[in-house]
Amino acid sequence: MKARKKSGEATSSMQEALRALGPYMGLGLQLALGMAFFAVGGYLLDRWLGTLPWLTLVGVVLGLVAIVAKLWQVNALLQRRSRRPEHDAAHEK
Repeated sequence: MKARKKSGEATSSMQEALRALGPYMGLGLQLALGMAFFAVGGYLLDRWLGTLPWLTLVGVVLGLVAIVAKLWQVNALLQRRSRRPEHDAAHEK
């Protein structure tokens, strides 16, 4: 009986850990796919137009800009969330 209870607790804690990691894994995937989209798009346009490596470089730069923009957006969201409890506590007084 005790083994079954420990197994359930381990599963529950693993689920909580995965739930906590979910947003970060999603962010990593968004950053990687954003960079890949622009870099591969630039490369394919380069091959089609015969302008290698210029559009690939433009695609990489655009991918980096997309990464910075996403990180900026996430940072702003996290700052708003961290300020919210202070804001609510000030209004309660």
